[in-house]
Amino acid sequence: MHLSRFGLVAFGAATVNAFRDTSPFFLASTSEVLTNSAYIQTGASVLENLSSSLSTCPSDYYVVVYQPGVHSSDFSTRKSAPRLGAKMLGKDSSIRSKMSVDEVAGLVEPKEIKSLLEKKCNAQITTIDGSSGSYPSTLEKGPRILDVQFPMLSLDSNRAQQLSEFDGFLADVVDRIPSTSKYTILYITSPREFPETDSVIYESSGDSYQDSLHMEMRRDYSASGSASGSSTRSTSLFEEYQFFTPGIFMGLMATFLFLAILYLGIGALSSLQVPYAAFEKDTSAAVQKKQQ
Repeated sequence: MHLSRFGLVAFGAATVNAFRDTSPFFLASTSEVLTNSAYIQTGASVLENLSSSLSTCPSDYYVVVYQPGVHSSDFSTRKSAPRLGAKMLGKDSSIRSKMSVDEVAGLVEPKEIKSLLEKKCNAQITTIDGSSGSYPSTLEKGPRILDVQFPMLSLDSNRAQQLSEFDGFLADVVDRIPSTSKYTILYITSPREFPETDSVIYESSGDSYQDSLHMEMRRDYSASGSASGSSTRSTSLFEEYQFFTPGIFMGLMATFLFLAILYLGIGALSSLQVPYAAFEKDTSAAVQKKQQ
């Protein structure tokens, strides 16, 4: 009995460790993009789906965001990234396509996505440093890649506030896109929260375009995020976010039931007691018949 309990505990611990090195991926587009949302996928599978969807060049601007050091739990509250959440939850009427993968196992390389857009769509790159708080006041006509790079999130109490500020900065960058142009946001993340996890270093490739005129943005995005979020109901950022899908949950329940039946069956077989005399031939009846 103790052995079976230990096996179930070990199985649960292995499941938790399997999600330690994963991070989410989000896509929101004002164009019609073929996307497939899922709870968990590999980075190679996500990149393959994006390659087939973006090869048709559906938008004029591609906002490729790279945010290292996050997990799905960082987006479990409504206040963490309210502006991105509004696009993913359908509150932005301009969004026509969206995709979310809660757990991506392996890194989705931003360099490969940018290389695909440069090759297929002849898009030029505009690099935007999210840590500086500045971005070009005007954007050249597309097709163009807005390469937004955020620093790694800290592990202290300012983590949620920092993520909210980055969300506000990204919203201001998207607002700079002309209203007559279509855009696609690709929000790429990577995990780095545990000491044993290898650090991920991202370096941009290709020639970058920098506008001479920049606008300094020093707003308190966390305050504005709280004000805008107070008018809506208190729900999670993405309503479809969940730790276990119904299929996984039913599979675990079926496995537990099977192990319980197997344990009871083995216990019943081991408790059977048969006397040795049961295997001996009873000759007393034959002797009495001969004597008569």
